[in-house]
Amino acid sequence: MSKWYVVLTKPKQEDRAEEHLRAQGGEVFLPCIALEKMRKGKLVNVIESLFPGYLFVNVEGCEHLVGSIRSTRGVRQLLRFGIEPIEIRQDLIDDLRHRCGDVNANGESLSRNSLSDNSQAIFKEGQIVEITSGPFKDYQAIFKQFDGEQRAIILLNLLSQQQELLFELEQLHSA
Repeated sequence: MSKWYVVLTKPKQEDRAEEHLRAQGGEVFLPCIALEKMRKGKLVNVIESLFPGYLFVNVEGCEHLVGSIRSTRGVRQLLRFGIEPIEIRQDLIDDLRHRCGDVNANGESLSRNSLSDNSQAIFKEGQIVEITSGPFKDYQAIFKQFDGEQRAIILLNLLSQQQELLFELEQLHSA
């Protein structure tokens, strides 16, 4: 019978904890999800932890690992209920693996690095864009430049003059 436990990791150190727990002989499952995010004005595919700060470890066959988990790099401690670590059922782990696409049809583990980087610029300087929400909905403007990851500066004709306005990227659409 598998003995799965929840491991609390240090902030943003799930990968490090996973690597060091595997090196000690534990079976580790770090559920991840593929997302599209805005990075520097481009839509980029990224893979993030489904439960930031947590991962699962199976210690069947290497019960000595339970005592050394706390001193593993990237790990804070085991998730506990009182003094006992919380044990997770195998069917929950199997369900999470299936939902996260961690296992392919052959039962082989998929690498989280296999996702290709399909970054593409959404808008180009001088492109005509349409505003999709807010008080300027359905107005057309000229895209000037990105302002961070989520905003853009556009040029909009108001009162016979071009005005620079700041908009959220989700409010703009190619015209």
